[in-house]
Amino acid sequence: MVCQASLIKKWTPAFGKKVIESTFLDILPNSAVLPGDLVASLLHRFSSHEGYRLFDDVTPFFHDLHKWRDRAQSTFGPDQEPLQLQVGIISNSDDRVPAILSSLGLRVANRSHGSSAAKSNGNIDIDWIVHSYDIGFEKPDRRIFDVAKRCSSLNEAGGKSAFYHVGDSLSEDYQGALGAGWKSVLLDREGKHADAVSCDERVRNLRSVMPRLTQSG
Repeated sequence: MVCQASLIKKWTPAFGKKVIESTFLDILPNSAVLPGDLVASLLHRFSSHEGYRLFDDVTPFFHDLHKWRDRAQSTFGPDQEPLQLQVGIISNSDDRVPAILSSLGLRVANRSHGSSAAKSNGNIDIDWIVHSYDIGFEKPDRRIFDVAKRCSSLNEAGGKSAFYHVGDSLSEDYQGALGAGWKSVLLDREGKHADAVSCDERVRNLRSVMPRLTQSG
């Protein structure tokens, strides 16, 4: 599915208020009145950690990632350019994503579409974020993947680079990334897609992705 920019609403408190009110008023009697603090409460809840939680494998995944970065750094001399492994987010969502991830305890760099190319930082969990609402296209459209490549510095390095996408949607993530020329891994936590995707390109746990990423370097 492709969403043109003119069809994507910028997320603002006013827009969020309108969405919430229309959702509830569509199912409530005509005479019903929403509680005065309901809209503000929901806006806050779904713009912070209160409305979400990390899967249990997320924090260990980033721990593994930082250990690999430290080892890679230590194997190169001071005048050598070490291997880089960046982690980015490609989201069919809006600009609340960085604040939500930060509120969940992840360290997020201030890099997005339109920023200068990212440089891998060992102290950062998420190096860059691309939002569909910001560029006008949603996964599985290959253009959002092309923008993500430009947000990294890897495609400008002139050497060998590989781009992996890991996501839990068969069509938007796995097939979308393949169509854009990326290597793709389906995060199939519940084992629903064993018949659709080979075991070489499917994992049940995020930590199982790390061997694929590091071997590709």
